[in-house]
Amino acid sequence: MLGNKVYVSRNSQLRKNSILRELQKAPISPRSWYAFARDLMRTGDFEEVVSDWKGREPMTDVFLNILSHGSNGWEQIWELTRPRLEEYKQKFGSVWSPIADSVLSRLSQLAHVEWTADEIRVHFVDCLNGGFAWHDSIAFATLPDIEVQKKFLTHELSELITPSPFVTRELGKSSLDPEIAHTMVDMLAYFSVKDFIAKPVDPNIERKGVVPNKNYYPKVEELYPLFEEYSKNPSEHDDFGSLVKKIIVTLKTS
Repeated sequence: MLGNKVYVSRNSQLRKNSILRELQKAPISPRSWYAFARDLMRTGDFEEVVSDWKGREPMTDVFLNILSHGSNGWEQIWELTRPRLEEYKQKFGSVWSPIADSVLSRLSQLAHVEWTADEIRVHFVDCLNGGFAWHDSIAFATLPDIEVQKKFLTHELSELITPSPFVTRELGKSSLDPEIAHTMVDMLAYFSVKDFIAKPVDPNIERKGVVPNKNYYPKVEELYPLFEEYSKNPSEHDDFGSLVKKIIVTLKTS
């Protein structure tokens, strides 16, 4: 997720192998990393994060120590990055705001789950390679194509509402690839936002990153027709569990 090659190349002069070695010696669980990143993004008081996290994880102690002492070059990066991200935020917000409620409602219908968070904060983070969602916060990189960015955000929203742990358990009981749960997340995202994504001017050109990618997600070809049909009438299933059962039967017999 931090392997943004463009960002690394652009700022290679700031690389310090001593810091890299410290981070490599201080492992952290994905759950703790996302919780820590969320707190950093949402805080208005850095010292509050230091107080809450100090001593909890070796890696976060290293990270907080780096942030506390600052680093030559960070301010220069931000001077260049902030105006670009602010401009992108305004541009993306103007196309997302009119469709946001519809996309959120559609995700809720397809997942058979009500949204519980009062708000979901979205952060554009220049150094990321991809993005992540955690409870009530999303962080992701900017993409050149605003239309693909719509799908990108919807995918992260789908990560928040899709009952993935349940799906993973059910797949495991049937000896199926647990990564199929991620395919389902992307399918729900696609069928929630596809009607709001503008088609390319050239009909022969396909926007990469919009339709679930069979080279990245397992069993896309087998599951696409099922989700396409499901998206037309999600109420035919009483709950998400019955959809999962249908998916497992489809995969076991294909």
